[in-house]
Amino acid sequence: MVSSIIYGGLDVHKESISAYLIKVDTGEVITEEVKNDRDKLVKAVKRWAKLGELQLCYEASSAGYVVKRWLDELKEHGECAVNCEVIAPSLIPKAPGDRVKTDKRDAKRLALLYKAGLLQPVRVPNQEEETVRALVRLMTSLTRDLTRGKNRATKYLRSLGNVYSEKTTWSERHRIWIASLPLGEIERLIVQTHLDSIDSLQSRKDELGKRLEQLAQGEAYWPRVQRLMSLRGIGVYSAMVLITEIGDAKRFGSAAQLMSYFGLVPGENSSGDKERRGRITKAGNSYARWILAEAAWNQRFRPGSSARLRKHWPTQPKEVVEIAKKAEQRLHKKYWKIAVRKDPRIAATAVAREMAGFVWALLTLDRDPSLARTQELAAV
Repeated sequence: MVSSIIYGGLDVHKESISAYLIKVDTGEVITEEVKNDRDKLVKAVKRWAKLGELQLCYEASSAGYVVKRWLDELKEHGECAVNCEVIAPSLIPKAPGDRVKTDKRDAKRLALLYKAGLLQPVRVPNQEEETVRALVRLMTSLTRDLTRGKNRATKYLRSLGNVYSEKTTWSERHRIWIASLPLGEIERLIVQTHLDSIDSLQSRKDELGKRLEQLAQGEAYWPRVQRLMSLRGIGVYSAMVLITEIGDAKRFGSAAQLMSYFGLVPGENSSGDKERRGRITKAGNSYARWILAEAAWNQRFRPGSSARLRKHWPTQPKEVVEIAKKAEQRLHKKYWKIAVRKDPRIAATAVAREMAGFVWALLTLDRDPSLARTQELAAV
């Protein structure tokens, strides 16, 4: 019979897992280092579970959700009483004067904060969701690598005094121009190496893009993809980034919560009568924040000028189109209201934050078909 609850923090590393356990009824502390191996960890957890019901946690990191899934299997099979949560690292309280970091101290800090209820768990995707999200993130990485590769090639050509005068770069015409440049043997080798790298990345990106589009057209994603594509600046890839990073949008009770999750809300350092708001926190999901920041630049164009949207809207439900049209008008006005007074990048960031609210409204329509929640959006 379980006689006590045991709170534990796990500091998970590639080779080992440091555990710090606190037995509530007696205050007894158990520390142990276990090899990061399923059988070794399961054996240790079963031994700990003999002392009480285990409530364990560890930080979200490159370790992923494997440890949680191992422990969830134990619980599902009835082998021992254990619950495990993955904690958001950016929301873990830390004392300013705490300058000593060891595996044992990290595990202890997790255990104490978890016992006090001061930690925020993250949503754990299932295996399929995690795989699709990894594919989308790989696409994002390839896109960034491709941009870096093109920038490196351009900078090298500029260092040789070769500047392409036309606006559109990396087109067929641009490549013909590069091929016609009078370069030395070694210079040509360097340029060709850059071009080969760009072509290789582009080929892999195109291949992944086709696979991603196939996944997007599946029953699990296509209805939501179509909704988000009703917004200006959002295509299939952008929609898949937002969907896979958000997961179930209904877990966010308001548009403001989703804005905060994306790290798009201003930081604040207020005290007494003084109120100070600074730059956005950037404490949330960086992938979704990047996509919205890119989409925000599209809002500077005049509403009603997008041929894609004019073709897409008739295929969508009336409620979706109403939100999309409202978003187009409102985001355009907001961008130019700020851009005429401040840096356009500040305007784009503000628009990205507001755009997150419209994303939330579209993805939570099933919960509120009457669109009453869009009234809350207007007040944010």
